[in-house]
Amino acid sequence: MKKLVIYGLSNPVIIKLVEAINRKEKIFHLLGLLKSPDNIPVEDVLGYPVLGTEELIPELIRNDEVYFFNNVNYSPAQMKKADMILAENGCRTVSLIHPDIDMSHVVYGDNIMLCEGTILGPEVHIGNHLTCRLGCIISHEVIIEDYVYISPGVTVCGNAILKEGCDIGAGATILPTRTIGRNSIIGAGAVVTKDIPANVTAVGMPARVIKHHRENHIDE
Repeated sequence: MKKLVIYGLSNPVIIKLVEAINRKEKIFHLLGLLKSPDNIPVEDVLGYPVLGTEELIPELIRNDEVYFFNNVNYSPAQMKKADMILAENGCRTVSLIHPDIDMSHVVYGDNIMLCEGTILGPEVHIGNHLTCRLGCIISHEVIIEDYVYISPGVTVCGNAILKEGCDIGAGATILPTRTIGRNSIIGAGAVVTKDIPANVTAVGMPARVIKHHRENHIDE
């Protein structure tokens, strides 16, 4: 079994995901979690210990063959920062994919999280650090770039493109061939009928832009 440490407390559903993977095949021995500086003090998450902060990483990789998962997903910028910390320490990372998900004819990168109920069509291309929550449908030939967050119950129709750092709210629908721009946010329940530019928030049916963001927000 691979020894696993989860870095970040953003998403407790990750514990159920690891347990589901292990019920199918015992792959991971979950040692516990590390909290990032922004996390509130807690002792455990669903019964698994919070071991401490990132300062423990050198000790963990020195004494054991440990893999890490970057669970700092409350913003692309914070996830990138966590990535840098793991990379600087020479940590190896893994993807966590629910065992019932059919991954045939899907290309994907590193440190992705696919929760229960996700359905992926053929020729989907996924970058690094996708978080895909419960019950999402990603249709055929969809392109998903790095650091994308997809909330529960989202439908992404065929040939859509989700650019780096975009955030799709719960129950939203992205119609075929539409593009969601870099660092843009789609509100819960929105229906995207036209391309959404970069660095905006769009809400409603059909989705319309209500707010503009700083262009460098994703990299801060």
